[in-house]
Amino acid sequence: MPKAMMTGAAGGIGQATARLLWQKGFHLILTDRDEALLHRTYPGVPGGSALYALDVTSLEAWQQAAQRFAEVDILIQLAGVMRVGTFIHQPIEEWHLQLQVNLMGLAYGAWVFGRLFAERGKGHLIHLSSLAGVTAIPGIVGYTATKFGVRGLSLGLDAELRPRGVPVTVIGPGPVRTPLILNELPKPESAYTLAAGGLLEPEEVAQAIWRAIRTQPREILLPRNKAIAARLISIWPALQGYAASLFEPGARRRRQKYLQTLLSGGTPS
Repeated sequence: MPKAMMTGAAGGIGQATARLLWQKGFHLILTDRDEALLHRTYPGVPGGSALYALDVTSLEAWQQAAQRFAEVDILIQLAGVMRVGTFIHQPIEEWHLQLQVNLMGLAYGAWVFGRLFAERGKGHLIHLSSLAGVTAIPGIVGYTATKFGVRGLSLGLDAELRPRGVPVTVIGPGPVRTPLILNELPKPESAYTLAAGGLLEPEEVAQAIWRAIRTQPREILLPRNKAIAARLISIWPALQGYAASLFEPGARRRRQKYLQTLLSGGTPS
């Protein structure tokens, strides 16, 4: 039975992915920094699976995890944080947090398990980046910088490790309907995250992760229409200003709609 370790498992994408992979017969090591939240999220897990508290920002913690779960076949790194706001007006601690969790923490995991997998000659690293790692998004500059880093690290690492039997897949979704986005919507700058349309469902990202496991591509971007736009802007950065002015009115309307739904106690669709 295949065994996968997942970071950020208590989040919305983590939960959707866990449900899907259990259906596919996987044994899972579900990790999160918040042990209490992890146990509340998963009051019971199938046999062969386990819950494990892991601080991804600690290299020592990663090394201990690798020793304990050396039999893992796939590492799925989903842990991440996002802080919306104009970069120069945010406390620098907001940048440090995003850098430590989103990029440094992921790099630690890739370094520890990449070495383990390379020695074994098999394994698979799956990293969650973002379309904000393909084209820069105003209002989340710190986040987008870390996701550019995740994408660059993943693509470069794939070139090093795939010949040794260890593919690396980076997945870049648009904004997803999880607390990562929803908790930041009250901030006006969050509108830019909705510039090219609404929110993906966590299950759509879970399906992309399943596709990554099955086909082991270097990169998956979703949804398709936003991915094409992001790639075009990455090729011609001058398009950034035109795109922002074109899509901003619709983005602000979507943000207001989501906020009204949240305030009424509903779930944005």
